[in-house]
Amino acid sequence: MLKTLKRLGVSFFIAVFILNIAMLPAADHSLSQVEASTTGKVMANKLHIRNKKSTSSKCIKLARKGTTVEVLSTGKKWVKVSVNGKVGYTQGKYISTTYGTASKPYSNVIDGTVSSDTLKIRASKSTASETLLTVKKGTKVKVMTSNSKWVQVKVNGVIGYVQGKNIATANGGTASNTSSKGESVIDYALRFVGNPYRWGGSSLTHGTDCSGFVMSVYRHFGKSLPHSSYALRSVGRRVNGLSNAKPGDIICYSGHVALYIGNGKIVHASNPKDGIKISSNANYRHIITIRRIFN
Repeated sequence: MLKTLKRLGVSFFIAVFILNIAMLPAADHSLSQVEASTTGKVMANKLHIRNKKSTSSKCIKLARKGTTVEVLSTGKKWVKVSVNGKVGYTQGKYISTTYGTASKPYSNVIDGTVSSDTLKIRASKSTASETLLTVKKGTKVKVMTSNSKWVQVKVNGVIGYVQGKNIATANGGTASNTSSKGESVIDYALRFVGNPYRWGGSSLTHGTDCSGFVMSVYRHFGKSLPHSSYALRSVGRRVNGLSNAKPGDIICYSGHVALYIGNGKIVHASNPKDGIKISSNANYRHIITIRRIFN
Protein backbone atom coordinates (compact mmCIF):
# COMPACT_ATOMS: atom_id res chain seq x y z
CA MET A 1 0.00 0.00 0.00
CA LEU A 2 2.81 2.37 0.94
CA LYS A 3 4.65 1.60 -2.30
CA THR A 4 1.44 2.25 -4.25
CA LEU A 5 0.99 5.66 -2.59
CA LYS A 6 4.61 6.56 -3.34
CA ARG A 7 4.12 5.59 -6.97
CA LEU A 8 0.95 7.69 -7.14
CA GLY A 9 2.77 10.63 -5.55
CA VAL A 10 5.61 10.46 -8.06
CA SER A 11 3.15 10.19 -10.94
CA PHE A 12 1.22 13.18 -9.65
CA PHE A 13 4.43 15.23 -9.35
CA ILE A 14 5.44 14.33 -12.92
CA ALA A 15 2.00 15.20 -14.25
CA VAL A 16 2.01 18.60 -12.55
CA PHE A 17 5.53 19.29 -13.87
CA ILE A 18 4.53 18.43 -17.45
CA LEU A 19 1.35 20.52 -17.16
CA ASN A 20 3.35 23.54 -15.97
CA ILE A 21 5.79 23.17 -18.86
CA ALA A 22 2.90 23.00 -21.33
CA MET A 23 1.36 26.16 -19.88
CA LEU A 24 4.53 28.25 -20.22
CA PRO A 25 4.01 31.14 -22.69
CA ALA A 26 5.44 30.66 -26.15
CA ALA A 27 8.42 32.77 -27.13
CA ASP A 28 7.20 36.14 -28.30
CA HIS A 29 9.38 37.36 -31.16
CA SER A 30 7.67 40.73 -31.05
CA LEU A 31 9.56 41.30 -27.81
CA SER A 32 12.91 40.06 -29.07
CA GLN A 33 14.35 43.36 -27.87
CA VAL A 34 13.16 45.62 -25.08
CA GLU A 35 11.82 48.92 -26.33
CA ALA A 36 13.81 51.18 -24.04
CA SER A 37 17.24 50.76 -22.60
CA THR A 38 17.62 50.62 -18.82
CA THR A 39 21.20 51.84 -19.14
CA GLY A 40 22.68 54.98 -20.58
CA LYS A 41 25.89 56.90 -21.15
CA VAL A 42 26.75 60.30 -19.70
CA MET A 43 27.09 62.88 -22.52
CA ALA A 44 28.16 65.90 -20.43
CA ASN A 45 31.79 66.34 -19.43
CA LYS A 46 30.71 66.23 -15.79
CA LEU A 47 27.27 65.23 -14.58
CA HIS A 48 26.13 65.89 -11.01
CA ILE A 49 24.01 63.18 -9.41
CA ARG A 50 22.00 64.88 -6.65
CA ASN A 51 19.96 63.67 -3.70
CA LYS A 52 16.91 65.69 -4.82
CA LYS A 53 15.44 67.05 -8.06
CA SER A 54 17.12 70.43 -7.83
CA THR A 55 20.38 72.00 -8.99
CA SER A 56 20.80 73.44 -5.50
CA SER A 57 20.55 70.05 -3.76
CA LYS A 58 23.53 68.08 -2.53
CA CYS A 59 25.72 66.34 -5.14
CA ILE A 60 26.23 62.73 -4.07
CA LYS A 61 28.15 61.59 -7.14
CA LEU A 62 30.03 63.18 -10.03
CA ALA A 63 29.82 61.12 -13.23
CA ARG A 64 32.19 61.92 -16.07
CA LYS A 65 31.52 61.73 -19.81
CA GLY A 66 31.13 58.15 -21.03
CA THR A 67 30.19 56.72 -17.63
CA THR A 68 27.55 53.97 -17.80
CA VAL A 69 24.54 54.63 -15.57
CA GLU A 70 21.43 52.63 -14.75
CA VAL A 71 18.33 54.64 -15.63
CA LEU A 72 15.60 53.94 -13.07
CA SER A 73 13.02 56.37 -14.47
CA THR A 74 12.60 58.10 -17.85
CA GLY A 75 10.46 60.66 -19.60
CA LYS A 76 10.94 63.62 -17.25
CA LYS A 77 13.30 66.57 -16.91
CA TRP A 78 14.75 64.98 -13.78
CA VAL A 79 15.33 61.23 -13.86
CA LYS A 80 16.35 58.73 -11.21
CA VAL A 81 19.64 56.93 -11.84
CA SER A 82 22.08 54.60 -10.18
CA VAL A 83 25.83 55.12 -10.62
CA ASN A 84 28.21 52.67 -8.96
CA GLY A 85 25.68 51.97 -6.21
CA LYS A 86 24.78 55.63 -5.63
CA VAL A 87 21.11 56.38 -6.36
CA GLY A 88 20.06 59.95 -7.05
CA TYR A 89 18.62 62.38 -9.56
CA THR A 90 19.96 64.21 -12.60
CA GLN A 91 18.67 65.91 -15.74
CA GLY A 92 17.91 63.18 -18.27
CA LYS A 93 18.88 65.19 -21.34
CA TYR A 94 22.52 64.56 -20.47
CA ILE A 95 22.17 60.76 -20.62
CA SER A 96 22.00 58.97 -23.97
CA THR A 97 19.99 55.76 -24.22
CA THR A 98 19.45 53.27 -27.02
CA TYR A 99 16.68 55.25 -28.70
CA GLY A 100 17.17 58.78 -27.37
CA THR A 101 17.89 60.30 -23.98
CA ALA A 102 16.73 59.47 -20.47
CA SER A 103 14.27 62.38 -20.65
CA LYS A 104 13.10 61.60 -24.20
CA PRO A 105 13.68 57.86 -24.59
CA TYR A 106 12.30 57.67 -28.15
CA SER A 107 13.63 60.91 -29.65
CA ASN A 108 15.92 59.04 -32.06
CA VAL A 109 13.13 56.89 -33.52
CA ILE A 110 12.27 57.99 -37.06
CA ASP A 111 9.69 56.97 -39.64
CA GLY A 112 10.74 54.85 -42.57
CA THR A 113 9.27 53.02 -45.57
CA VAL A 114 10.37 49.67 -47.02
CA SER A 115 11.93 50.40 -50.41
CA SER A 116 12.73 46.85 -51.57
CA ASP A 117 10.06 44.53 -53.04
CA THR A 118 10.13 42.35 -49.93
CA LEU A 119 12.10 42.66 -46.71
CA LYS A 120 12.78 40.09 -44.01
CA ILE A 121 12.82 41.29 -40.41
CA ARG A 122 15.45 39.15 -38.70
CA ALA A 123 16.17 38.19 -35.10
CA SER A 124 19.79 39.39 -35.24
CA LYS A 125 22.20 41.27 -37.49
CA SER A 126 22.78 38.48 -40.01
CA THR A 127 21.14 37.17 -43.18
CA ALA A 128 21.51 33.70 -41.64
CA SER A 129 19.44 34.55 -38.56
CA GLU A 130 15.79 33.64 -38.04
CA THR A 131 13.16 35.54 -40.06
CA LEU A 132 10.60 37.05 -37.68
CA LEU A 133 8.44 38.68 -40.34
CA THR A 134 8.42 39.41 -44.07
CA VAL A 135 7.01 42.74 -45.25
CA LYS A 136 6.31 44.24 -48.66
CA LYS A 137 7.47 47.41 -50.39
CA GLY A 138 5.75 50.50 -49.01
CA THR A 139 5.28 49.11 -45.50
CA LYS A 140 5.70 51.79 -42.82
CA VAL A 141 8.25 51.04 -40.09
CA LYS A 142 9.72 52.72 -37.04
CA VAL A 143 13.50 52.95 -37.30
CA MET A 144 14.80 52.43 -33.76
CA THR A 145 18.51 52.68 -34.55
CA SER A 146 20.12 54.15 -37.66
CA ASN A 147 23.30 55.12 -39.51
CA SER A 148 24.80 51.63 -39.68
CA LYS A 149 24.62 48.68 -42.09
CA TRP A 150 22.15 46.80 -39.87
CA VAL A 151 19.44 48.80 -38.11
CA GLN A 152 16.76 47.91 -35.62
CA VAL A 153 13.16 48.47 -36.69
CA LYS A 154 9.69 47.96 -35.31
CA VAL A 155 6.86 46.93 -37.64
CA ASN A 156 3.48 45.43 -36.79
CA GLY A 157 4.60 44.98 -33.19
CA VAL A 158 7.72 43.04 -34.17
CA ILE A 159 11.17 44.39 -33.31
CA GLY A 160 14.07 43.03 -35.31
CA TYR A 161 16.90 43.88 -37.68
CA VAL A 162 17.18 44.75 -41.38
CA GLN A 163 19.84 46.21 -43.63
CA GLY A 164 19.17 49.93 -43.43
CA LYS A 165 19.71 50.56 -47.15
CA ASN A 166 16.30 48.94 -47.74
CA ILE A 167 14.47 51.51 -45.57
CA ALA A 168 13.81 54.96 -47.06
CA THR A 169 13.49 57.93 -44.71
CA ALA A 170 11.38 61.03 -45.21
CA ASN A 171 14.27 63.37 -46.05
CA GLY A 172 15.47 61.28 -48.99
CA GLY A 173 18.07 59.26 -47.11
CA THR A 174 18.02 55.69 -45.87
CA ALA A 175 18.07 54.15 -42.42
CA SER A 176 21.78 53.43 -42.96
CA ASN A 177 22.44 57.04 -43.96
CA THR A 178 19.75 59.34 -42.62
CA SER A 179 21.35 62.45 -44.11
CA SER A 180 19.88 63.41 -47.46
CA LYS A 181 22.18 64.31 -50.35
CA GLY A 182 21.23 67.94 -49.86
CA GLU A 183 22.29 67.79 -46.21
CA SER A 184 25.58 66.25 -47.26
CA VAL A 185 26.07 69.19 -49.66
CA ILE A 186 25.56 71.61 -46.77
CA ASP A 187 27.85 69.66 -44.44
CA TYR A 188 30.57 69.99 -47.07
CA ALA A 189 29.86 73.67 -47.82
CA LEU A 190 30.08 74.63 -44.14
CA ARG A 191 33.69 73.44 -44.01
CA PHE A 192 34.71 76.56 -45.93
CA VAL A 193 33.00 79.23 -43.84
CA GLY A 194 35.50 81.99 -43.12
CA ASN A 195 37.49 81.49 -46.31
CA PRO A 196 37.97 84.51 -48.64
CA TYR A 197 35.79 85.96 -51.36
CA ARG A 198 37.36 86.62 -54.76
CA TRP A 199 35.42 87.90 -57.76
CA GLY A 200 35.64 85.42 -60.63
CA GLY A 201 37.25 82.82 -58.35
CA SER A 202 36.17 79.24 -57.73
CA SER A 203 38.62 78.03 -55.07
CA LEU A 204 36.86 77.03 -51.86
CA THR A 205 40.07 77.64 -49.92
CA HIS A 206 41.85 80.52 -51.66
CA GLY A 207 38.95 82.60 -52.91
CA THR A 208 35.65 82.28 -54.76
CA ASP A 209 32.67 84.37 -55.74
CA CYS A 210 29.06 83.38 -55.05
CA SER A 211 28.43 81.28 -58.16
CA GLY A 212 31.92 79.80 -58.02
CA PHE A 213 31.17 78.69 -54.45
CA VAL A 214 27.95 76.90 -55.48
CA MET A 215 29.62 75.41 -58.56
CA SER A 216 32.64 74.10 -56.64
CA VAL A 217 30.59 72.63 -53.77
CA TYR A 218 28.38 70.68 -56.18
CA ARG A 219 31.37 69.62 -58.27
CA HIS A 220 32.52 67.69 -55.19
CA PHE A 221 29.30 65.62 -55.55
CA GLY A 222 29.75 64.97 -59.27
CA LYS A 223 27.45 67.74 -60.52
CA SER A 224 28.61 70.16 -63.24
CA LEU A 225 27.01 73.58 -62.75
CA PRO A 226 27.69 76.90 -64.52
CA HIS A 227 29.89 79.63 -63.04
CA SER A 228 27.15 82.23 -63.40
CA SER A 229 24.51 83.42 -60.95
CA TYR A 230 22.15 84.07 -63.87
CA ALA A 231 22.64 80.62 -65.45
CA LEU A 232 22.10 78.92 -62.06
CA ARG A 233 18.48 80.10 -62.18
CA SER A 234 17.75 77.36 -64.73
CA VAL A 235 19.56 74.34 -63.27
CA GLY A 236 17.84 71.41 -61.57
CA ARG A 237 14.15 71.83 -60.87
CA ARG A 238 12.18 74.73 -59.43
CA VAL A 239 11.11 74.74 -55.78
CA ASN A 240 7.86 76.52 -54.99
CA GLY A 241 8.85 79.06 -52.33
CA LEU A 242 11.17 79.20 -49.35
CA SER A 243 8.68 77.29 -47.18
CA ASN A 244 9.31 74.23 -49.39
CA ALA A 245 13.09 74.63 -49.59
CA LYS A 246 15.36 71.87 -48.31
CA PRO A 247 19.04 71.84 -47.32
CA GLY A 248 21.25 72.06 -50.41
CA ASP A 249 18.78 74.02 -52.54
CA ILE A 250 20.23 76.97 -54.49
CA ILE A 251 18.68 80.33 -53.58
CA CYS A 252 18.90 82.71 -56.55
CA TYR A 253 18.77 86.46 -56.06
CA SER A 254 19.45 89.26 -58.52
CA GLY A 255 23.18 88.97 -59.19
CA HIS A 256 23.78 86.59 -56.29
CA VAL A 257 23.29 82.93 -55.24
CA ALA A 258 23.49 81.02 -51.96
CA LEU A 259 22.98 77.51 -50.59
CA TYR A 260 20.03 76.90 -48.26
CA ILE A 261 21.03 75.40 -44.91
CA GLY A 262 17.54 75.06 -43.40
CA ASN A 263 15.61 76.99 -40.74
CA GLY A 264 15.78 80.14 -42.88
CA LYS A 265 19.60 80.20 -43.03
CA ILE A 266 21.97 80.29 -46.00
CA VAL A 267 25.68 79.83 -46.59
CA HIS A 268 27.28 81.88 -49.37
CA ALA A 269 30.36 83.66 -50.64
CA SER A 270 29.02 87.03 -49.63
CA ASN A 271 31.50 89.83 -50.36
CA PRO A 272 35.22 90.73 -50.10
CA LYS A 273 34.76 91.89 -46.48
CA ASP A 274 32.88 88.87 -45.07
CA GLY A 275 34.04 86.07 -47.37
CA ILE A 276 32.15 82.76 -47.11
CA LYS A 277 29.68 83.10 -44.30
CA ILE A 278 26.37 81.98 -42.81
CA SER A 279 23.44 84.42 -42.92
CA SER A 280 20.43 83.89 -40.69
CA ASN A 281 17.80 85.33 -43.05
CA ALA A 282 17.45 83.78 -46.52
CA ASN A 283 14.90 86.50 -47.28
CA TYR A 284 17.39 89.29 -46.73
CA ARG A 285 16.81 90.25 -50.37
CA HIS A 286 14.21 89.36 -53.01
CA ILE A 287 14.38 85.70 -54.06
CA ILE A 288 14.00 85.20 -57.81
CA THR A 289 13.90 81.40 -57.80
CA ILE A 290 14.97 78.34 -55.80
CA ARG A 291 16.54 75.37 -57.59
CA ARG A 292 16.95 71.78 -56.39
CA ILE A 293 19.73 69.60 -57.81
CA PHE A 294 19.11 66.37 -55.85
CA ASN A 295 15.53 65.11 -55.66
